[in-house]
Amino acid sequence: MKKIGVGIVGCGRISDLHVLGYRDRNDAEILAVCDSNRKRARQKAREWGVSHIYTDYGGLLQDPEIDLIELLVPHHLHCPFTIQAAQAGKHISVQKPMALSASEADQMITAAEKAGVFLRVYENFVHYEPAKVAKAILDAGEIGDPVMLRMHINTGTPPRG
Repeated sequence: MKKIGVGIVGCGRISDLHVLGYRDRNDAEILAVCDSNRKRARQKAREWGVSHIYTDYGGLLQDPEIDLIELLVPHHLHCPFTIQAAQAGKHISVQKPMALSASEADQMITAAEKAGVFLRVYENFVHYEPAKVAKAILDAGEIGDPVMLRMHINTGTPPRG
């Protein structure tokens, strides 16, 4: 079975959390990064062991090895980038919030349906270690039946050691 070729678009601080969802997968592999800041794209590519680097979104969309676009761009770009990816025949994963309006969300859904590609809205903290530990504690019943949960989350890349 061919692995899903993933292109990460946007190499800001949240990208490190999204990469965790692809780590050690047998069915998907990050093949490319795309960021308007070439230095940042190179740095992330080096950290993640990725060989293809793009600073132009259109160039990434033309890459035949890329099956799925992971959009980690500012919210106002979600709609146009999703539509472009769908038109290029790429599946799309977009971080919440999906769009700036219900109209934009409808346009994104319509573009994906018309192109026959998958569109998902992704919550990136599902693979975040503190959230995973908190869920395990709750699932184990270690604190009884919660009536409220409050978490403060600081994002970033933990030190390697």
